Amino acid sequence: MLSMVVGVGQQIRVSSLQVDLQAERSARLDDADTLGACRATRTTLLGQVIEQNDALADLRGAAQVRAAEVQVLQAQAEGMAMQADHQAQQVLQERTPAGVDACADASQAFDDELRRERAQ
Repeated sequence: MLSMVVGVGQQIRVSSLQVDLQAERSARLDDADTLGACRATRTTLLGQVIEQNDALADLRGAAQVRAAEVQVLQAQAEGMAMQADHQAQQVLQERTPAGVDACADASQAFDDELRRERAQ
């Protein structure tokens, strides 16, 4: 009889442990599914980060090219502005001879300047 009571006790214990074991297996399967989903998401995000970094590198390269082009154009514009300023200063420094009509002289000076510009 004692062995029967011990046997029943062992059976109850084994049944209880089997339920716990099944619950743990189910929890581990859920964890594995979650881990797989996290890894897939990580891989996707990593690919997107790589694409974004490549796009940023392209944008930075394009910005450097544009900056170099702008520097060249700015230098050209500054040279042209200096030349125009120099020409304007020359026109301003021309003096009207005494006894000459100032308006007629100014008109002639502008005509001369226009001829010089068109000759270039």
